[in-house]
Amino acid sequence: MAHSLATPPAVLPLLELVRDAADPELLDLLDPHPADRSWIRLLATEDHELWLISWPAGAATDWHDHGASAGAFTVLRGTLTEHTFDGGGLQLVDHHVGDAKAFGAGYAHDVRNASDHPTLSLHAYSPRLTTMTRFRFLGDRLEMLGVERAGEEW
Repeated sequence: MAHSLATPPAVLPLLELVRDAADPELLDLLDPHPADRSWIRLLATEDHELWLISWPAGAATDWHDHGASAGAFTVLRGTLTEHTFDGGGLQLVDHHVGDAKAFGAGYAHDVRNASDHPTLSLHAYSPRLTTMTRFRFLGDRLEMLGVERAGEEW
């Protein structure tokens, strides 16, 4: 999937990173948990980090952003549905195997595995994740619930 014109140029290296790192050997690296998302950090440098995330059927992140970090992800197995809100309406986009998405810092979304089968995805963040802001979707706006910090909540 080619990046859209809405993809900020600063996040294109992250998009390339997840595409380049999408190796078939990753499919067997993380055993899916039957009920909860599970993850493993594959790489951490001064500039970025790379995470492999397993999504059981029905798993969701709930509304969040990645603080000061930009990000990108690609789907390795299954399908993820991303919910975004631009102030004018709720948008839903299905991401299938090979699709990739990049986003700037402060980008809020809710990502879900709405299928009946496990999904596996690869995520990159730069700079490394230190906070994530949690939100509640109220139909016409996002309400901030709080900030989670690396090493404390995940």
